[in-house]
Formats: sequence, C-alpha cells, structure tokens
Amino acid sequence: MNTTVTPHTSRYYGALVWIVSGCALSTYGLLGILDVGIPGVEELVGFLENADGIYIYIAAFLAIFLEGLYFFGNFFPGSTIILILTILSQAGGPLVFVGTIATIFFGWCAAGAVNIIMARTYQKKILGTSIAPNTTVSDSLFTTWFPAFRANYEVAQITEGGNPWRVFLSSVRVKFIVSLGMLVTTFLIPYVIDIKTVDNKEGFLSVAVVALIFFAVGIYKLREAHYT
Repeated sequence: MNTTVTPHTSRYYGALVWIVSGCALSTYGLLGILDVGIPGVEELVGFLENADGIYIYIAAFLAIFLEGLYFFGNFFPGSTIILILTILSQAGGPLVFVGTIATIFFGWCAAGAVNIIMARTYQKKILGTSIAPNTTVSDSLFTTWFPAFRANYEVAQITEGGNPWRVFLSSVRVKFIVSLGMLVTTFLIPYVIDIKTVDNKEGFLSVAVVALIFFAVGIYKLREAHYT
C-alpha cells in the first residue's frame, strides 16, 4: 500500500538521483580521458557534418531525446552534440536552422515525459510512496536549463512527491525558454568559436565539471535529509 512521502524520505530519494547521475557521468568522463575508445567531441563533429536534409531533424530529435533521458543521457558529453548540430544546421539556411531548434524542443519534451512516467512508476512500485500535495514544483530555470540537470530535476521532483502533470508543465516552460535562448546563442557562436578546433580532452574535462556539480547537489540534499 502506498504511503505519503515525508520530508526526510523525499530529500533522501532526491539526493540519490543526483549522486547516481554523478557516478554515471564520472565514469563516462574517466573512460574518455583514459582513451578507452568511446566517442567524444571530435567523433561527433565528423559524424554530424555529414548529416543533411531530413537526417538533420532525425539526428536532432534522437540526440536531445537520448540526452534528455535520466541516467542514460548522463553518458553523453553534456550538450555538445546538440550544440554542434544546431551550429552546423545553419549551413542549410534559416528554415533548417529554426526547424532544428523546434525539433530539439519537441524531442526534449518527449524525453521529459519519459523521465516523469518512469520516475512515477518507480515511486509507486518500488518506493511505495504517493504524490505529496504540498510539494512545491518550481521551474528553477537558471539552475536546471542544462539537459542533464533538467532530467535529474524532473526525476528528483517526482521522487520527492511532486505532481507529475505540474512537473511536466514546468519542464515544458523551461525548455521553451532555453530553446529560444539556443536560437540566439547558436546563431552567434560560429562568429566567436570554431567548433572544429575543440578536441576530445576538452570535452571530457567539461563532463568532469558537471559531474562535480551533481555530487555537490546530492551531498547537499543528503545533509538536508539527515537534519530533517
């Protein structure tokens, strides 16, 4: 029988979400730095340069969908694949560029829906807890705009007792705003940085920074749970 989630358990489950993600991302980054043979920035640039026409949209949808999934998306190098794809799509003209951004938005929302459904199923079947009506669902735009952060936040909010529908709507709002921001920033980036000069080592080091942030959030939430 389901039980109502308590402040202590909600923070504990939320902390585990971030720590597990930090472990997964650290593993990916470590393997990359050790030259184990997993794809990095250089391989992504080479692959995406050959995408054109409908394949750009397919690549955009699949890239953000996979990266937007909790845990699985943590094995991708941050938002590198999305950034490269949107920059390269400009070669196809304004309509292709805007279409790519729109495809990324819808793919990201689809990933969010999967995260929420899976987290809610886990909450009911494994944790045995239910929705907590008093749980606050906030957008937290400035701290969860990054795909991996947003995926963790979606799952964490559900495991902490957040209403799934409210979590989804909040996520859609954030993703829409971020997509608009991408429209501007990715248009300007080619005038500042040559994406083809970024190597794998730089990409994997950036993954390490994100992993550290995940661990910091998880430890903070564990402390909250301990003192609740």
